[in-house]
Amino acid sequence: MKIYQFIFLFVLINYNSYSQEKKEFKILKSVKTSPLKNQQSSGTCWSFATTSFIETEAIRLGKDEISLSPMFYVTPAYMGKAEKFIDKKGESWFDAGDLTFSVLDGYDKFGAIPEKVYDGIIEKDWQHDHAEMDNLLREMVKSIGTSGYGRIKPYSWKKSIKAVLDAYLGTAPSAFLYKGKLYSPTSFAREYVGISPDDYIEITSYSHNDFYKMFVLDIPANWNSNKYLNLPIKDFERVIDSALESGYSLAWDGDASEPNFDFDTGLLKLTASEEENAVTQELRQTTFENKTTTDEHNMHIIGIAQDTKGNPYYLLKNSEGDNKYGGYVYMSKKALLLKTISILVHKDAIPNDIKKNLI
Repeated sequence: MKIYQFIFLFVLINYNSYSQEKKEFKILKSVKTSPLKNQQSSGTCWSFATTSFIETEAIRLGKDEISLSPMFYVTPAYMGKAEKFIDKKGESWFDAGDLTFSVLDGYDKFGAIPEKVYDGIIEKDWQHDHAEMDNLLREMVKSIGTSGYGRIKPYSWKKSIKAVLDAYLGTAPSAFLYKGKLYSPTSFAREYVGISPDDYIEITSYSHNDFYKMFVLDIPANWNSNKYLNLPIKDFERVIDSALESGYSLAWDGDASEPNFDFDTGLLKLTASEEENAVTQELRQTTFENKTTTDEHNMHIIGIAQDTKGNPYYLLKNSEGDNKYGGYVYMSKKALLLKTISILVHKDAIPNDIKKNLI
């Protein structure tokens, strides 16, 4: 076979494969978003998903597309978790994971930085790899918080923890040039990104607390006792669909460990029998209480889709690896309704009739 014939055949095979993949799903509605990023070997899906959400909100507000640094929020989140763990003498959650709240809180207090200015990868390294750092920090706070000696040196331990974070992630700059203008992280967040953290709300749907009220959701990563709005499942579903139809995206927190969740192919759905049955409030509650639904992963919901049989799906940006959809994943509506812990969305995306019921 001549070289030009081989090239033609290669292109034809890949084009046909791509076309077939495209036919698997029809995107009915999608929100304009920023390019996908990869968290690599780090437990920072919470920051990748939330910074993607913020980038997308900035686009919705008419701002220029920007790739923010997810790693900028890792240091303040770790410092906050360490302080709580030590203050509670080990009776608080401390791990690499976290929630959208920590990114919004970090944005509010410290601002934002473009990823090209600060990416959290130190010199001579090539990717996000936090295993060593996470293990070291865990042992440090455990030693300090549970030593039992009764004396803790607050200035010393804070400097020590911060030094470890700086050693592995580098030190974020206090000022930087971006497109010819000098910014601080706070001025960049205010002037270039332009979102207000107070405009956003986390929503969940569980029957062990009153509906239409805010409450502290008891999940391990909620180390700072953040409050969620609790809605019945039908209203919960309506908020998700109404937001996407109106041009709002949503940050997602939920369980990604289902046997049929295949991130390599980008298809996330329940078993065949589960997909045939309705997702009820009772079923959501059961899987939450028996811990088959846990807050183990975060992604970013950006669209509504359907498969070739007309079954409803959602399009999500993932931050873990690649697949035939370029790192994006399709999650069935029933899988999302059952396996979602919470969603983060702009308050204006909540339908007015639901807002009227809020207590």
